[in-house]
Amino acid sequence: METTNLNEREKEIWKQARNRVKFKQQLVIYLIVSCNFEMTMNRKIIICLIGLLTTSISFAQNTTDTTGLYLDFPLLDLPYQTHATKTTGNFFTSYANPSMKQSLDMSNNLYVSAHWGINKLVQTKSEFKNILFRNLMATGFDLFTVYTPLGMGWLHEEYHRAVLTRRGVNSFNDMNTFPFGKPLVYVRKVTDENLMMLSDNFNHDFRRLMIAGNEGEFYQIQTLQKNNFYLNQDLPHISLYWMSTMTNISYLNQSAGDAFNERVDEANEQDGTDISKRDFTGPDFTAWADALFFPNKPYSDRGIHPSGIGINRYIKPSQLSIEARSYLQKQGNLHWLNLLSPHLFGFPKIKLKSTEKGNYYGSFAVRHLLTPFGNDISLDLFYQTPRNNFFFAIHNYNNLNSSFLGLEGAIIEKPYMSNKLLFSGRTIIWLQPDEHSFTTSKGSLGGMLEFKGSYSLGRLNPYIEIQGKTKGWVMGNVFLEDNISFNLGLSMRMK
Repeated sequence: METTNLNEREKEIWKQARNRVKFKQQLVIYLIVSCNFEMTMNRKIIICLIGLLTTSISFAQNTTDTTGLYLDFPLLDLPYQTHATKTTGNFFTSYANPSMKQSLDMSNNLYVSAHWGINKLVQTKSEFKNILFRNLMATGFDLFTVYTPLGMGWLHEEYHRAVLTRRGVNSFNDMNTFPFGKPLVYVRKVTDENLMMLSDNFNHDFRRLMIAGNEGEFYQIQTLQKNNFYLNQDLPHISLYWMSTMTNISYLNQSAGDAFNERVDEANEQDGTDISKRDFTGPDFTAWADALFFPNKPYSDRGIHPSGIGINRYIKPSQLSIEARSYLQKQGNLHWLNLLSPHLFGFPKIKLKSTEKGNYYGSFAVRHLLTPFGNDISLDLFYQTPRNNFFFAIHNYNNLNSSFLGLEGAIIEKPYMSNKLLFSGRTIIWLQPDEHSFTTSKGSLGGMLEFKGSYSLGRLNPYIEIQGKTKGWVMGNVFLEDNISFNLGLSMRMK
Protein backbone atom coordinates (compact mmCIF):
# COMPACT_ATOMS: atom_id res chain seq x y z
CA MET A 1 0.00 0.00 0.00
CA GLU A 2 1.34 3.43 -0.95
CA THR A 3 1.70 5.85 2.00
CA THR A 4 3.35 8.90 0.45
CA ASN A 5 0.08 10.85 0.12
CA LEU A 6 -1.18 10.25 3.64
CA ASN A 7 -1.45 13.03 6.21
CA GLU A 8 0.33 12.76 9.55
CA ARG A 9 -2.68 11.29 11.42
CA GLU A 10 -3.23 8.66 8.74
CA LYS A 11 0.46 7.77 8.79
CA GLU A 12 0.30 7.26 12.56
CA ILE A 13 -2.74 4.96 12.22
CA TRP A 14 -1.01 2.97 9.48
CA LYS A 15 2.17 2.68 11.56
CA GLN A 16 0.22 1.35 14.58
CA ALA A 17 -1.59 -1.20 12.42
CA ARG A 18 1.70 -2.39 10.93
CA ASN A 19 3.27 -2.69 14.38
CA ARG A 20 0.31 -4.79 15.56
CA VAL A 21 0.83 -7.25 12.70
CA LYS A 22 4.56 -7.44 13.40
CA PHE A 23 3.94 -7.96 17.13
CA LYS A 24 1.49 -10.80 16.47
CA GLN A 25 3.93 -12.49 14.08
CA GLN A 26 6.66 -12.42 16.74
CA LEU A 27 4.19 -13.72 19.33
CA VAL A 28 3.16 -16.69 17.18
CA ILE A 29 6.81 -17.61 16.51
CA TYR A 30 7.57 -17.47 20.23
CA LEU A 31 4.63 -19.68 21.11
CA ILE A 32 5.57 -22.26 18.47
CA VAL A 33 9.16 -22.43 19.72
CA SER A 34 8.07 -22.59 23.35
CA CYS A 35 5.83 -25.57 22.71
CA ASN A 36 8.81 -27.67 21.63
CA PHE A 37 10.28 -27.74 25.12
CA GLU A 38 9.35 -29.81 28.17
CA MET A 39 7.36 -27.59 30.53
CA THR A 40 5.23 -28.00 33.59
CA MET A 41 1.49 -27.53 33.24
CA ASN A 42 1.59 -24.26 35.20
CA ARG A 43 4.22 -22.77 32.89
CA LYS A 44 2.25 -23.82 29.83
CA ILE A 45 -0.80 -22.11 31.28
CA ILE A 46 1.13 -18.88 31.88
CA ILE A 47 2.55 -18.85 28.34
CA CYS A 48 -0.85 -19.57 26.80
CA LEU A 49 -2.33 -16.89 29.05
CA ILE A 50 0.12 -14.24 27.89
CA GLY A 51 -0.30 -15.29 24.27
CA LEU A 52 -4.07 -15.13 24.36
CA LEU A 53 -3.97 -11.95 26.41
CA THR A 54 -1.67 -9.99 24.15
CA THR A 55 -3.45 -11.21 21.04
CA SER A 56 -6.89 -10.33 22.36
CA ILE A 57 -5.98 -6.90 23.67
CA SER A 58 -5.10 -5.82 20.14
CA PHE A 59 -8.82 -5.92 19.49
CA ALA A 60 -9.93 -4.79 22.94
CA GLN A 61 -12.92 -2.53 22.99
CA ASN A 62 -12.77 0.66 24.99
CA THR A 63 -15.77 2.04 26.83
CA THR A 64 -16.52 5.43 28.26
CA ASP A 65 -14.90 5.42 31.68
CA THR A 66 -17.68 6.80 33.87
CA THR A 67 -16.77 5.01 37.11
CA GLY A 68 -13.01 4.62 37.16
CA LEU A 69 -12.72 3.29 40.71
CA TYR A 70 -15.38 1.40 42.66
CA LEU A 71 -14.55 -0.10 46.07
CA ASP A 72 -16.91 -1.96 48.39
CA PHE A 73 -16.35 -2.26 52.15
CA PRO A 74 -18.83 -4.69 53.79
CA LEU A 75 -18.77 -3.68 57.45
CA LEU A 76 -21.40 -6.02 58.84
CA ASP A 77 -22.70 -9.35 57.55
CA LEU A 78 -25.34 -11.01 59.71
CA PRO A 79 -26.07 -13.70 60.77
CA TYR A 80 -22.72 -15.04 59.49
CA GLN A 81 -20.73 -12.85 61.87
CA THR A 82 -22.59 -14.29 64.85
CA HIS A 83 -21.19 -17.70 63.84
CA ALA A 84 -17.75 -16.16 63.31
CA THR A 85 -17.93 -14.53 66.75
CA LYS A 86 -18.70 -17.87 68.39
CA THR A 87 -15.89 -19.51 66.43
CA THR A 88 -13.15 -16.97 67.17
CA GLY A 89 -14.21 -15.84 70.64
CA ASN A 90 -15.41 -12.25 70.20
CA PHE A 91 -16.91 -9.88 67.65
CA PHE A 92 -13.71 -8.04 66.72
CA THR A 93 -11.71 -11.20 66.05
CA SER A 94 -14.60 -12.45 63.91
CA TYR A 95 -13.25 -10.25 61.10
CA ALA A 96 -10.30 -12.66 60.89
CA ASN A 97 -12.86 -15.14 59.53
CA PRO A 98 -14.56 -13.02 56.85
CA SER A 99 -17.82 -14.04 55.22
CA MET A 100 -17.96 -15.00 51.57
CA LYS A 101 -19.14 -11.49 50.69
CA GLN A 102 -16.50 -9.81 52.83
CA SER A 103 -13.57 -11.80 51.44
CA LEU A 104 -14.86 -11.37 47.87
CA ASP A 105 -15.18 -7.60 48.21
CA MET A 106 -11.78 -7.22 49.86
CA SER A 107 -10.11 -9.23 47.11
CA ASN A 108 -11.96 -7.27 44.43
CA ASN A 109 -10.80 -4.02 46.05
CA LEU A 110 -7.18 -5.14 45.70
CA TYR A 111 -7.45 -5.87 41.99
CA VAL A 112 -9.69 -2.92 41.14
CA SER A 113 -7.36 -0.47 42.93
CA ALA A 114 -4.25 -1.88 41.27
CA HIS A 115 -5.75 -2.07 37.80
CA TRP A 116 -7.21 1.43 38.12
CA GLY A 117 -3.80 2.72 39.23
CA ILE A 118 -2.14 1.03 36.24
CA ASN A 119 -4.61 2.75 33.92
CA LYS A 120 -3.68 6.11 35.46
CA LEU A 121 0.05 5.38 35.37
CA VAL A 122 0.26 4.27 31.73
CA GLN A 123 -0.64 7.26 29.56
CA THR A 124 0.97 7.33 26.08
CA LYS A 125 -0.08 8.93 22.81
CA SER A 126 -0.71 5.49 21.30
CA GLU A 127 -3.98 3.82 22.33
CA PHE A 128 -2.57 0.45 21.25
CA LYS A 129 0.46 0.88 23.53
CA ASN A 130 -1.81 1.97 26.37
CA ILE A 131 -3.87 -1.20 26.08
CA LEU A 132 -0.80 -3.42 25.67
CA PHE A 133 1.27 -2.01 28.53
CA ARG A 134 -1.68 -1.75 30.91
CA ASN A 135 -2.62 -5.39 30.40
CA LEU A 136 0.97 -6.62 30.65
CA MET A 137 1.48 -4.69 33.90
CA ALA A 138 -1.81 -6.04 35.23
CA THR A 139 -0.64 -9.56 34.33
CA GLY A 140 2.56 -9.07 36.33
CA PHE A 141 0.63 -7.76 39.32
CA ASP A 142 -1.92 -10.59 39.16
CA LEU A 143 0.86 -13.21 39.02
CA PHE A 144 2.52 -11.63 42.06
CA THR A 145 -0.69 -11.67 44.12
CA VAL A 146 -1.26 -15.40 43.61
CA TYR A 147 0.67 -15.90 46.88
CA THR A 148 -0.39 -12.80 48.84
CA PRO A 149 -3.25 -11.96 51.19
CA LEU A 150 -6.34 -10.69 49.33
CA GLY A 151 -5.20 -12.30 46.07
CA MET A 152 -7.24 -14.86 44.15
CA GLY A 153 -5.51 -17.75 45.97
CA TRP A 154 -6.32 -16.16 49.31
CA LEU A 155 -9.95 -15.74 48.23
CA HIS A 156 -10.08 -19.43 47.24
CA GLU A 157 -8.98 -20.49 50.72
CA GLU A 158 -11.25 -17.99 52.50
CA TYR A 159 -14.29 -19.49 50.80
CA HIS A 160 -13.30 -22.86 52.26
CA ARG A 161 -12.85 -21.21 55.66
CA ALA A 162 -16.27 -19.51 55.52
CA VAL A 163 -17.97 -22.91 55.32
CA LEU A 164 -15.90 -24.14 58.28
CA THR A 165 -16.72 -21.02 60.29
CA ARG A 166 -20.42 -21.43 59.55
CA ARG A 167 -20.27 -24.68 61.56
CA GLY A 168 -18.06 -23.31 64.33
CA VAL A 169 -14.73 -24.68 63.08
CA ASN A 170 -11.73 -22.35 63.24
CA SER A 171 -8.84 -22.56 60.80
CA PHE A 172 -5.83 -20.72 59.37
CA ASN A 173 -5.21 -19.53 55.80
CA ASP A 174 -1.60 -20.17 54.80
CA MET A 175 -1.86 -17.43 52.15
CA ASN A 176 -1.46 -14.97 55.02
CA THR A 177 2.18 -16.11 55.34
CA PHE A 178 3.12 -15.02 51.77
CA PRO A 179 4.10 -18.57 50.72
CA PHE A 180 5.87 -17.62 47.47
CA GLY A 181 6.90 -20.64 45.46
CA LYS A 182 5.38 -23.23 47.76
CA PRO A 183 3.76 -26.04 45.73
CA LEU A 184 1.19 -26.69 48.47
CA VAL A 185 -0.77 -24.01 50.34
CA TYR A 186 -3.14 -25.15 53.08
CA VAL A 187 -6.13 -24.25 55.15
CA ARG A 188 -4.83 -25.83 58.32
CA LYS A 189 -5.16 -25.98 62.11
CA VAL A 190 -8.34 -28.03 61.70
CA THR A 191 -8.76 -31.07 63.94
CA ASP A 192 -9.79 -34.54 62.84
CA GLU A 193 -12.67 -34.38 65.31
CA ASN A 194 -14.12 -31.28 63.64
CA LEU A 195 -13.87 -32.82 60.18
CA MET A 196 -15.54 -35.95 61.50
CA MET A 197 -18.34 -33.80 62.95
CA LEU A 198 -18.88 -32.02 59.62
CA SER A 199 -18.81 -35.16 57.52
CA ASP A 200 -21.07 -37.21 59.76
CA ASN A 201 -23.57 -34.53 60.85
CA PHE A 202 -23.55 -31.84 58.13
CA ASN A 203 -22.81 -33.75 54.97
CA HIS A 204 -24.28 -31.09 52.66
CA ASP A 205 -21.94 -28.47 54.10
CA PHE A 206 -19.08 -30.97 54.00
CA ARG A 207 -19.51 -31.43 50.25
CA ARG A 208 -19.85 -27.65 49.78
CA LEU A 209 -16.67 -27.19 51.80
CA MET A 210 -14.59 -29.13 49.29
CA ILE A 211 -15.48 -27.03 46.25
CA ALA A 212 -16.14 -23.64 47.86
CA GLY A 213 -12.77 -22.27 46.72
CA ASN A 214 -13.65 -22.98 43.10
CA GLU A 215 -16.97 -21.20 43.65
CA GLY A 216 -15.27 -18.12 45.09
CA GLU A 217 -12.93 -17.61 42.15
CA PHE A 218 -15.69 -17.82 39.54
CA TYR A 219 -17.90 -15.53 41.62
CA GLN A 220 -15.06 -13.00 41.58
CA ILE A 221 -14.87 -13.19 37.79
CA GLN A 222 -18.62 -12.66 37.49
CA THR A 223 -18.58 -9.68 39.89
CA LEU A 224 -15.72 -7.92 38.10
CA GLN A 225 -17.37 -8.52 34.74
CA LYS A 226 -20.59 -6.97 36.03
CA ASN A 227 -18.73 -3.91 37.31
CA ASN A 228 -16.85 -3.41 34.05
CA PHE A 229 -20.09 -3.75 32.10
CA TYR A 230 -22.65 -1.84 34.15
CA LEU A 231 -20.38 0.82 35.64
CA ASN A 232 -18.74 1.47 32.25
CA GLN A 233 -15.31 0.77 33.65
CA ASP A 234 -12.30 0.15 31.45
CA LEU A 235 -10.09 -1.82 33.83
CA PRO A 236 -7.57 -4.44 32.59
CA HIS A 237 -9.03 -7.55 34.26
CA ILE A 238 -8.36 -9.93 31.34
CA SER A 239 -5.26 -11.52 32.87
CA LEU A 240 -7.09 -12.18 36.15
CA TYR A 241 -9.97 -13.81 34.27
CA TRP A 242 -7.62 -16.11 32.40
CA MET A 243 -5.39 -16.96 35.36
CA SER A 244 -8.29 -17.83 37.62
CA THR A 245 -10.21 -19.74 34.96
CA MET A 246 -7.27 -21.74 33.62
CA THR A 247 -5.98 -22.56 37.10
CA ASN A 248 -9.32 -24.09 38.04
CA ILE A 249 -9.68 -25.91 34.73
CA SER A 250 -6.19 -27.36 35.09
CA TYR A 251 -6.70 -28.29 38.76
CA LEU A 252 -9.99 -30.07 38.11
CA ASN A 253 -8.73 -31.93 35.04
CA GLN A 254 -5.55 -33.10 36.76
CA SER A 255 -7.43 -34.27 39.86
CA ALA A 256 -8.58 -37.48 38.19
CA GLY A 257 -5.09 -38.26 36.85
CA ASP A 258 -2.51 -40.66 38.29
CA ALA A 259 0.00 -37.85 38.89
CA PHE A 260 -2.09 -36.75 41.87
CA ASN A 261 -1.42 -40.08 43.59
CA GLU A 262 2.25 -39.18 43.92
CA ARG A 263 1.45 -35.65 45.04
CA VAL A 264 -0.74 -36.96 47.86
CA ASP A 265 2.02 -39.32 49.01
CA GLU A 266 4.52 -36.46 48.99
CA ALA A 267 2.12 -34.21 50.93
CA ASN A 268 1.50 -36.85 53.60
CA GLU A 269 5.23 -37.39 54.03
CA GLN A 270 5.87 -33.66 54.23
CA ASP A 271 3.09 -33.08 56.79
CA GLY A 272 4.47 -35.74 59.13
CA THR A 273 2.97 -36.38 62.54
CA ASP A 274 1.81 -32.80 63.29
CA ILE A 275 -1.94 -32.76 62.62
CA SER A 276 -2.07 -28.94 62.79
CA LYS A 277 0.20 -28.72 59.72
CA ARG A 278 -2.15 -30.75 57.54
CA ASP A 279 -4.58 -29.30 55.04
CA PHE A 280 -8.25 -29.78 55.88
CA THR A 281 -8.81 -31.97 52.81
CA GLY A 282 -5.88 -32.24 50.39
CA PRO A 283 -7.04 -32.35 46.74
CA ASP A 284 -10.39 -30.54 46.76
CA PHE A 285 -12.08 -32.35 43.92
CA THR A 286 -11.25 -35.95 44.78
CA ALA A 287 -12.69 -35.41 48.27
CA TRP A 288 -15.79 -33.81 46.72
CA ALA A 289 -16.36 -36.66 44.27
CA ASP A 290 -15.92 -39.30 46.97
CA ALA A 291 -18.41 -37.51 49.24
CA LEU A 292 -20.94 -37.28 46.39
CA PHE A 293 -20.90 -40.99 45.67
CA PHE A 294 -20.62 -42.12 49.31
CA PRO A 295 -22.46 -39.49 51.38
CA ASN A 296 -23.08 -41.83 54.30
CA LYS A 297 -19.55 -43.18 54.62
CA PRO A 298 -18.19 -42.40 58.11
CA TYR A 299 -15.20 -40.06 58.03
CA SER A 300 -13.21 -42.47 60.17
CA ASP A 301 -13.35 -45.03 57.34
CA ARG A 302 -10.55 -43.11 55.63
CA GLY A 303 -8.16 -44.98 57.89
CA ILE A 304 -5.02 -44.00 59.74
CA HIS A 305 -2.56 -41.42 58.40
CA PRO A 306 0.65 -42.97 56.97
CA SER A 307 2.58 -41.46 59.89
CA GLY A 308 0.44 -43.50 62.28
CA ILE A 309 -1.11 -40.41 63.91
CA GLY A 310 -4.56 -39.08 63.01
CA ILE A 311 -6.91 -39.81 60.12
CA ASN A 312 -5.74 -40.16 56.54
CA ARG A 313 -7.54 -37.07 55.18
CA TYR A 314 -6.29 -36.89 51.62
CA ILE A 315 -8.05 -38.96 48.96
CA LYS A 316 -6.04 -40.12 45.95
CA PRO A 317 -7.59 -40.49 42.49
CA SER A 318 -6.75 -44.20 42.73
CA GLN A 319 -8.94 -44.44 45.84
CA LEU A 320 -12.03 -43.21 44.00
CA SER A 321 -14.56 -45.64 42.64
CA ILE A 322 -14.63 -46.09 38.86
CA GLU A 323 -17.90 -44.15 38.73
CA ALA A 324 -16.57 -41.28 40.87
CA ARG A 325 -13.40 -40.96 38.82
CA SER A 326 -15.35 -40.98 35.57
CA TYR A 327 -17.71 -38.30 36.93
CA LEU A 328 -14.74 -36.15 37.96
CA GLN A 329 -13.27 -36.43 34.46
CA LYS A 330 -16.63 -35.38 32.99
CA GLN A 331 -16.73 -32.29 35.21
CA GLY A 332 -13.20 -31.45 34.14
CA ASN A 333 -14.29 -31.47 30.51
CA LEU A 334 -17.35 -29.34 31.29
CA HIS A 335 -15.17 -26.80 33.11
CA TRP A 336 -13.86 -25.61 29.74
CA LEU A 337 -17.28 -23.98 29.24
CA ASN A 338 -16.04 -21.17 31.50
CA LEU A 339 -13.99 -19.85 28.57
CA LEU A 340 -17.12 -18.99 26.58
CA SER A 341 -17.41 -15.25 27.13
CA PRO A 342 -16.44 -12.10 25.19
CA HIS A 343 -15.18 -10.66 28.49
CA LEU A 344 -12.16 -12.98 28.38
CA PHE A 345 -11.18 -11.70 24.94
CA GLY A 346 -11.19 -7.98 25.63
CA PHE A 347 -14.83 -7.19 24.80
CA PRO A 348 -16.58 -6.22 28.05
CA LYS A 349 -19.43 -4.56 26.14
CA ILE A 350 -20.92 -5.19 22.71
CA LYS A 351 -23.00 -2.41 21.18
CA LEU A 352 -26.34 -3.83 20.06
CA LYS A 353 -27.93 -0.72 18.61
CA SER A 354 -28.12 3.08 18.79
CA THR A 355 -31.27 5.20 18.94
CA GLU A 356 -32.07 8.82 19.68
CA LYS A 357 -32.30 7.80 23.35
CA GLY A 358 -28.77 6.42 23.40
CA ASN A 359 -26.80 3.20 23.05
CA TYR A 360 -27.82 -0.36 23.96
CA TYR A 361 -25.18 -2.88 25.03
CA GLY A 362 -25.09 -6.60 25.71
CA SER A 363 -22.72 -9.42 26.61
CA PHE A 364 -22.80 -12.98 27.94
CA ALA A 365 -20.83 -15.60 29.86
CA VAL A 366 -21.22 -19.35 30.28
CA ARG A 367 -20.33 -20.75 33.72
CA HIS A 368 -19.85 -24.25 35.03
CA LEU A 369 -19.67 -24.40 38.83
CA LEU A 370 -19.50 -27.36 41.17
CA THR A 371 -22.17 -27.63 43.86
CA PRO A 372 -23.03 -29.87 46.85
CA PHE A 373 -25.34 -31.90 44.58
CA GLY A 374 -23.36 -31.87 41.32
CA ASN A 375 -23.04 -28.75 39.17
CA ASP A 376 -24.70 -25.59 37.89
CA ILE A 377 -24.25 -24.78 34.20
CA SER A 378 -25.55 -21.27 33.64
CA LEU A 379 -25.78 -18.66 30.91
CA ASP A 380 -25.30 -15.08 32.15
CA LEU A 381 -26.84 -12.31 30.02
CA PHE A 382 -25.77 -8.67 30.49
CA TYR A 383 -27.99 -5.93 29.07
CA GLN A 384 -27.75 -2.15 29.37
CA THR A 385 -30.12 0.48 28.01
CA PRO A 386 -29.62 4.26 28.19
CA ARG A 387 -31.59 4.29 31.46
CA ASN A 388 -31.43 0.80 33.01
CA ASN A 389 -29.05 -2.06 33.82
CA PHE A 390 -30.43 -5.59 33.60
CA PHE A 391 -28.90 -8.97 34.35
CA PHE A 392 -30.46 -12.35 33.53
CA ALA A 393 -29.27 -15.92 33.98
CA ILE A 394 -30.58 -19.34 33.04
CA HIS A 395 -29.42 -22.05 35.46
CA ASN A 396 -29.26 -25.75 34.68
CA TYR A 397 -28.73 -27.54 38.00
CA ASN A 398 -27.51 -31.13 37.54
CA ASN A 399 -26.92 -34.06 39.84
CA LEU A 400 -25.89 -37.55 38.71
CA ASN A 401 -28.76 -38.31 36.34
CA SER A 402 -31.27 -35.42 36.53
CA SER A 403 -31.44 -31.76 35.51
CA PHE A 404 -33.37 -28.92 37.11
CA LEU A 405 -34.14 -25.38 35.90
CA GLY A 406 -33.49 -22.03 37.53
CA LEU A 407 -34.20 -18.48 36.32
CA GLU A 408 -32.51 -15.32 37.60
CA GLY A 409 -33.21 -11.65 36.97
CA ALA A 410 -31.83 -8.42 38.36
CA ILE A 411 -32.01 -4.66 37.95
CA ILE A 412 -28.79 -2.95 38.93
CA GLU A 413 -28.42 0.53 40.44
CA LYS A 414 -31.66 2.14 39.32
CA PRO A 415 -31.31 5.85 40.21
CA TYR A 416 -33.89 7.86 42.11
CA MET A 417 -33.97 11.29 43.78
CA SER A 418 -31.70 12.98 41.23
CA ASN A 419 -29.29 10.02 41.28
CA LYS A 420 -28.78 10.29 45.03
CA LEU A 421 -30.50 6.98 45.77
CA LEU A 422 -29.46 3.83 43.90
CA PHE A 423 -31.64 0.74 44.10
CA SER A 424 -30.78 -2.82 43.07
CA GLY A 425 -32.96 -5.92 43.17
CA ARG A 426 -32.35 -9.56 42.30
CA THR A 427 -34.45 -12.70 42.34
CA ILE A 428 -33.86 -16.37 41.53
CA ILE A 429 -36.52 -19.05 41.22
CA TRP A 430 -35.32 -22.64 41.02
CA LEU A 431 -35.92 -26.32 41.10
CA GLN A 432 -32.91 -27.93 42.75
CA PRO A 433 -32.34 -31.57 43.76
CA ASP A 434 -34.38 -32.32 46.86
CA GLU A 435 -32.25 -32.22 50.04
CA HIS A 436 -29.17 -31.45 47.90
CA SER A 437 -29.19 -35.11 46.86
CA PHE A 438 -26.74 -36.33 44.22
CA THR A 439 -28.99 -39.20 43.13
CA THR A 440 -32.60 -38.04 43.45
CA SER A 441 -34.84 -37.24 40.50
CA LYS A 442 -37.16 -35.21 42.74
CA GLY A 443 -36.88 -31.44 42.53
CA SER A 444 -37.48 -28.94 45.32
CA LEU A 445 -38.97 -25.53 44.49
CA GLY A 446 -37.22 -22.57 46.04
CA GLY A 447 -35.87 -19.12 45.46
CA MET A 448 -34.02 -16.05 46.63
CA LEU A 449 -34.95 -12.36 46.83
CA GLU A 450 -32.40 -9.58 47.34
CA PHE A 451 -32.69 -5.82 47.74
CA LYS A 452 -29.92 -3.24 48.01
CA GLY A 453 -30.20 0.48 48.54
CA SER A 454 -27.34 3.01 48.64
CA TYR A 455 -27.31 6.78 49.16
CA SER A 456 -24.73 9.04 47.58
CA LEU A 457 -22.69 11.30 49.86
CA GLY A 458 -20.32 12.38 47.13
CA ARG A 459 -17.69 9.70 46.66
CA LEU A 460 -18.97 7.66 49.60
CA ASN A 461 -22.15 5.62 49.37
CA PRO A 462 -23.43 3.87 52.51
CA TYR A 463 -25.63 0.91 51.64
CA ILE A 464 -27.98 -1.66 53.14
CA GLU A 465 -28.54 -5.06 51.57
CA ILE A 466 -31.09 -7.72 52.56
CA GLN A 467 -31.14 -11.19 51.07
CA GLY A 468 -33.69 -13.89 51.85
CA LYS A 469 -33.65 -17.43 50.50
CA THR A 470 -35.25 -20.83 50.92
CA LYS A 471 -33.33 -24.08 51.23
CA GLY A 472 -30.93 -24.37 48.31
CA TRP A 473 -27.51 -23.48 46.92
CA VAL A 474 -26.73 -19.92 45.81
CA MET A 475 -23.28 -18.88 44.65
CA GLY A 476 -21.65 -16.72 47.31
CA ASN A 477 -24.16 -17.50 50.08
CA VAL A 478 -22.69 -19.82 52.71
CA PHE A 479 -26.09 -20.95 54.01
CA LEU A 480 -27.65 -24.01 52.35
CA GLU A 481 -30.73 -23.87 54.59
CA ASP A 482 -33.42 -21.15 54.81
CA ASN A 483 -31.74 -17.87 55.58
CA ILE A 484 -32.20 -14.11 55.80
CA SER A 485 -28.95 -12.13 55.66
CA PHE A 486 -28.42 -8.45 56.43
CA ASN A 487 -25.42 -6.53 55.08
CA LEU A 488 -24.31 -3.03 55.98
CA GLY A 489 -21.41 -1.39 54.19
CA LEU A 490 -19.81 1.55 52.45
CA SER A 491 -18.83 1.88 48.80
CA MET A 492 -16.50 4.45 47.28
CA ARG A 493 -16.66 5.77 43.72
CA MET A 494 -14.28 7.96 41.78
CA LYS A 495 -15.13 9.27 38.33
